[in-house]
Amino acid sequence: MPGYFIKLPYRQHLLYSVLSFLFIQQAFASEIMLFKKDAVVWRQQQTITGRLSGFISPTIIVYHNDHTLSVPVKKDSTFSFILHLKEDKNKIQVIAQDHKSAIVSDILHLTLGFHPLPVVKPYAVIHQNRVSLHAIVIDNPTKKQLKYFWKDDARNPVRINIKNNDDSVATVNVPSAKGIYYFNVLVTAGKDSAWFQTFITRNARNVTAFNMDTEYASWIDNAIIYEITPSYFVKNGKYRNIQEKLGEFKKLGINTIWLQPVFETSGGGQGYDILNYFSLRPELGNETELKQLIRAAKALKMHVLFDFVPNHTSIHHTYVKDVIKNGTSSHYYNFYQHEDDGVEYSSYYHKDENGFIYYFWKDLVNLNYQNEEVQQWMIEACKYWVKEFDIDGYRFDAVWGINARSPLFAKRLKTGLKSIKPDLLMLAEDKGSDKKVYHLGFDLAYDWTSDTSWVSHWSWQYKYDPKENNTIFNFPDPSKRASILREQLFQNNPFNHRLLRFMENNDLPRFITAHGLERTKMAAALLFSLPGVPMIYCGQEIGFQSPLYSGKPIFSADASIQSLDHDSLFSYYSNLTKLRSSYDALKSKPVHELSVNPLATMVAFTREKNNQIFIIIVNLDSKPADAKIDLGRSTFLNTKKKNWHVKDVLTTDSFNIKNKFIIPMKGYSTRWLLLQNDSHFIRNR
Repeated sequence: MPGYFIKLPYRQHLLYSVLSFLFIQQAFASEIMLFKKDAVVWRQQQTITGRLSGFISPTIIVYHNDHTLSVPVKKDSTFSFILHLKEDKNKIQVIAQDHKSAIVSDILHLTLGFHPLPVVKPYAVIHQNRVSLHAIVIDNPTKKQLKYFWKDDARNPVRINIKNNDDSVATVNVPSAKGIYYFNVLVTAGKDSAWFQTFITRNARNVTAFNMDTEYASWIDNAIIYEITPSYFVKNGKYRNIQEKLGEFKKLGINTIWLQPVFETSGGGQGYDILNYFSLRPELGNETELKQLIRAAKALKMHVLFDFVPNHTSIHHTYVKDVIKNGTSSHYYNFYQHEDDGVEYSSYYHKDENGFIYYFWKDLVNLNYQNEEVQQWMIEACKYWVKEFDIDGYRFDAVWGINARSPLFAKRLKTGLKSIKPDLLMLAEDKGSDKKVYHLGFDLAYDWTSDTSWVSHWSWQYKYDPKENNTIFNFPDPSKRASILREQLFQNNPFNHRLLRFMENNDLPRFITAHGLERTKMAAALLFSLPGVPMIYCGQEIGFQSPLYSGKPIFSADASIQSLDHDSLFSYYSNLTKLRSSYDALKSKPVHELSVNPLATMVAFTREKNNQIFIIIVNLDSKPADAKIDLGRSTFLNTKKKNWHVKDVLTTDSFNIKNKFIIPMKGYSTRWLLLQNDSHFIRNR
């Protein structure tokens, strides 16, 4: 709207207020109505509308902190103006006057929820023996001239001399020592500043620059994730109780821990009903104790992930309460979804008595990502924990809903996060079978099929039942299990996608309860032999069987994890993680099916990388049987050489083989057969 600012000295403001007070006594029947309530806002530009009632004036004067703005009033007595908030605290008041009197509005308080800082996207370009470092400006909210300062990171293998380090483009010589080299750039705008980061990798053959748009950090390929429910970890558990068991996680072979939501929550439990994205649940401990847990994990070379909940807030969130109280006049009304947009998964929408849209749980109401303020709010919250707690990534809860309703948000989120920590992991709770999820910017997604008949169709689940764990491995007809698994592995599952592999998680029943010990071990060995990132859910490694929603503590503060294991599962999983970490072929992408008989109950495939070859065989029947393998046209076995044999690294059994060979299989068992011969052992590279 047209208008102008006049900066007035404090005394003039005071005099004007006194005069206005006198005028008001003559205009007590008139009022200025502002159609906005006090609020925390997440966008600098705010539009404010209002109306004069019982009073006629061609203009109004807007007082915004120590500035004023003159705004014309329309013929219908309404007015509208836009303010650009530069300060955290903002007092806004409107005055209208005629030749006899004046009226004054109530004071509107708007608090900026974040401190606007520049957003810069750094990247590197390799030019033979030189690296150029660039910083692209994504946003400069203050419009002030930006200054740059490049600095090498203390973690680098050797110190790096950066030339022209005070410009948006700097240069360094290609380092000779192998390793990852991080480069930080401090960007300042007046008194404000922010750090950003990129990196390059030097190996024996070449140097590569990280591209956040197309690549992900290499540590993700080697990750073995352990999901933790802090509230049920031990009775009345705290962060320190988790910290005390980090050594056992390390022994288990875990290198990445995922903490379910640690933010302030309404109902406790798993904690997905968020009340405040910037504060912690007090019952679990304070910020100092959480930071101690994170530092202790990193000292053991573990990465730490937080579980973030961007799709919805609790119905008890202060923003929701404000909407319920003030309706459409609440600043937060458009923070939430109220209408059916007809997008994917909209068939799962429900609407409550207050007009909020939700998916499955009435007390978890959807946020509206068409609103830029909501996007900024979530990005600032995610950035906060990365900056303040140095976490290594997020698992984004129910992000399938946001990807359906507002798919462009993910890229904005990725730029905001990976510009400050490029090797961050972004794990989407969304369909890993859908390549769109990765194009949106996520590094990893769930092992869910593309079936849209329900959202979270786990690839190992043949039928959904909230009370039953119906998987391929307990399909009622044993003679059909192999064909179902074969279809899942070789037809419906694109291995070029990075999948989170799991048997249990916070939404699934305990696997061992429905399948027993033998099938649990069989399925675990299969899972750890497949491409993707394997995950263990807390308690899985000791065969814990109580349903998560029972609230029963999983471990004891006074006992070791392994002491609670009565089936040697802890040692079994430890061996699986150790072997997977030792053999690169088990982490590679290629999977090739092998011909095996009996076809109805067995599945076989190879895992290969460089000269390292595994043959994986699974017997899905309870009865022992011989697996008859026909390598046929497989090229990795040179039949002209003699004395080829395979060693089962899970049991140390060895067998001589030719193009056609027989391997004895126990009921419900999996073998990892490493190909080798007397003169050449195929080993990890």
